[in-house]
Amino acid sequence: MESLSELGIDVTGEHPKPVTNEVLDAADVVVVLGTEAKLERHGTARVLTWETDEPSARGIEGMDRMRLVRDDIKDRVQKLYAELVEN
Repeated sequence: MESLSELGIDVTGEHPKPVTNEVLDAADVVVVLGTEAKLERHGTARVLTWETDEPSARGIEGMDRMRLVRDDIKDRVQKLYAELVEN
């Protein structure tokens, strides 16, 4: 949460929510972070699986690790957003 608050993002009170068929029906694109999570295809949403970097595998821990993961996801979201608004 601290790495997100550094960017002015407040996630207080947020928590993971289930991915229901209704959620999938309303989506154009679904992003799955990491290869361990599995999502059964449903509807017409495009499903992207982003293999995320794991800095701890390189000995990077703590807030440095969290910032690298955060920035990687932020960059990918920005690229996806640019792609979606182009089309």
